[in-house]
Amino acid sequence: MEDIEWDSVKIKVSTMLEGNAEVGDIPEDVVTLAQMLITTGDNNASTRDSLTNSIKDMLKPYAGYPWKRGNQGILPAAARAVVDSATDNIREAAREFFNSTSQYSQPLLRKHGKSKGSPVYSDADEYANELASKARKAATQLFKDGEWDGSLSGLAACAAYDDITTEDE
Repeated sequence: MEDIEWDSVKIKVSTMLEGNAEVGDIPEDVVTLAQMLITTGDNNASTRDSLTNSIKDMLKPYAGYPWKRGNQGILPAAARAVVDSATDNIREAAREFFNSTSQYSQPLLRKHGKSKGSPVYSDADEYANELASKARKAATQLFKDGEWDGSLSGLAACAAYDDITTEDE
C-alpha cells in the first residue's frame, strides 16, 4: 500500500475516533486496538493492506464509519459519527413513542401533504425512519450553512434562537 493511501486510512480512523470521543459509542478496548493497528502499519509498511482490512472490519458496526459505499456527503467523519449516533437515538425514541401511543399516533400523525401513498404512517419503523431522515438532512444543512461545527457540543448552539416577533404582536 502506498504511503498516501495509508495516510488516508489514518485520517479516516483518527477522525472517526475523534467524533467518537464526544459520542462514546466505541468501546475503549476497540479504540486502543485501532490505534495499535495504526502504529503497527506505520512501523511495518508490508502489513498495511491486512491491517486496513482488520481496522475496517473492527470499526464497521460503529457510528461514523467512513468506508461506506456511495456518496458520503459533505460531513466529515467526526460530524458523521455525531449524526449517526443522533439519528439512531431519534429512531429508537420515535419507535417507542409511536408504539406506546399508537391508538392516537397512527391516525393523527400524518405524512407531509405531498407524500405519495397512504397519508398515515403504516408502522413505527416508517415513522422513526422519517424523523431520522429529517434530522440527518437538517444536520447536513446546518453544517453546510456554517451554523454547526460538526461537534456534539456544537449542536447546543443550533438550538438557541431568538424569538422572532412580527409587527402584529
